[in-house]
Amino acid sequence: MLKIKLDRIDLKILLLLQKDARITNSALAEKVGLSSSPCLERVRKLEKAKLINQYRAVLNTERLIQHVHVFMEITLEKHFSQDFVLFEKYICAMPEVLSCSLISGDFDYLLRVMAVDVAHLHSISQRMFAAEIGIAKHFTYIALKNVKDTTEVPLEELLDARQQTVCTEFDAVCPQGPAANRGG
Repeated sequence: MLKIKLDRIDLKILLLLQKDARITNSALAEKVGLSSSPCLERVRKLEKAKLINQYRAVLNTERLIQHVHVFMEITLEKHFSQDFVLFEKYICAMPEVLSCSLISGDFDYLLRVMAVDVAHLHSISQRMFAAEIGIAKHFTYIALKNVKDTTEVPLEELLDARQQTVCTEFDAVCPQGPAANRGG
């Protein structure tokens, strides 16, 4: 998976850039305890390794435009590889679809869609059905309140959980045994 070895400074750089991609290199360097040049080299190394995909602005849609957030469960008629490819190609070209995930369970895809109102949502659904992309059924859920929405990856928590899992499953990996790494 990773072809590059990350240390604590690299992880701190990633965490800080997630929170503020506009941070200056000198401010970033100061926060991670490096001078500007080595910090910039590390950022470029992280970009080259494709650990940073892009930098973007997060818009405040509540202030920008009236809208509804919608979740759609999609079930396809058939489950051959070409059916998935056809559906995914069409969905990727729809700007109103913010995310689309192939999932396990009672339906095939979960979409997150943004529309200006219910009429716009209806036209999005109609376009999807008219495109004949193999949709057997769909269910739509309008979000009443957005409680949490983030693009930040909980990197520290995931790495800690991964280490605990490794230590639990393979005591030999943890020099002091699994209890030492779980605070016990």
